[in-house]
Amino acid sequence: MTEQEKKPSEMKQERKDRPLPEERYDSKLFKQAYKAAKEAKELEKKRKKRKSLLRLLLFLVSPGLLIPLVLLILSLSSKKTQYIEAQKTTQRFRGEVIEQSNLNAPVLEDIKISSEVSAKSIFVFDPDSGSILYDKDSQEERYIASLTKILSAIVVVENYKMDDVITVTLDNIPEDLDWRLKLKEGDRISIENILKAMLISSYNDAAYIVANAYPYGGYDSFIKAMNSKAKKLRMTNSNFSNPAGLDDEANYSTARDIATLVSVAKRYSQITDIVQLGEDTIYWNSNGKLLSKKIYTTNQLYGMNQYLKGFKTGVTKLAKECFVGYFIYSNGKELVTVVLGSDDRFVETELLESYFRNRILR
Repeated sequence: MTEQEKKPSEMKQERKDRPLPEERYDSKLFKQAYKAAKEAKELEKKRKKRKSLLRLLLFLVSPGLLIPLVLLILSLSSKKTQYIEAQKTTQRFRGEVIEQSNLNAPVLEDIKISSEVSAKSIFVFDPDSGSILYDKDSQEERYIASLTKILSAIVVVENYKMDDVITVTLDNIPEDLDWRLKLKEGDRISIENILKAMLISSYNDAAYIVANAYPYGGYDSFIKAMNSKAKKLRMTNSNFSNPAGLDDEANYSTARDIATLVSVAKRYSQITDIVQLGEDTIYWNSNGKLLSKKIYTTNQLYGMNQYLKGFKTGVTKLAKECFVGYFIYSNGKELVTVVLGSDDRFVETELLESYFRNRILR
């Protein structure tokens, strides 16, 4: 799950040098909705013609003959309308935050997403209305790498204050664990600083350290708390076995479940304030000495997209490249993108965000 520790200036140059994939799109997923929308338009034209005909008949036909005729026409029209309406309504994402909403998603035009997008699972949605804008195998179970840390962070902020201080223990940390902050046994660090290490630079040992310090039973209880929270959020196709997201058959989720997770995480200012940072300095106490380290975000879209407000990166050998993007626009509308199993997560997120931004801003 190694994340490159790069300064934003280095990230910008790397991103600038990489071309976007050719914008050729695949319309398969929304062919039915598009067809239904066209049928609905034709139906509306026919309905208006019927109204015009009925007005004419009011002047030409006696009331006794008109009433049966009107009832017959309305009956036929009603049945056809119900069929079309059922077809043209697209899915809604009923995540934990929006599950009470009864709004229908808008009928989308013929959407063509580049056939070159490599991500195994994609989920794009509007968290305000719950409208699903794009869905590719979103309920397939996948390794999710450091996206796991979003759930770990939620468990932390629900059980600690940001200025609480924990003592570092190195129990449960795999010996071959890569991408470490390298705190020492007995060091003291605040919850705010350990969360920054987890969410900005995605340090793996930071997640284990905070799990070890869990006040209600330590590491094993922290993992149970993660799964309990996931269950409450109705993440029905997810399970967690470690706090950092290391590859493990028992640590998996889906793009749709991750969308639910982000819908909840974005409500915590303690989390959203951190994931928006491009860099920061963290502090801790070691043997009575105050130490510090400058850390940089693993999110290479930072500084490249004016609407980006986080959220989290992840990469391992089995998970490949993963990324959740959270965008807020000038009109207050929001967009969340989830890509799992990608070969180029940032380019593909840019493609998705750019395409759907126009629809959000309409």
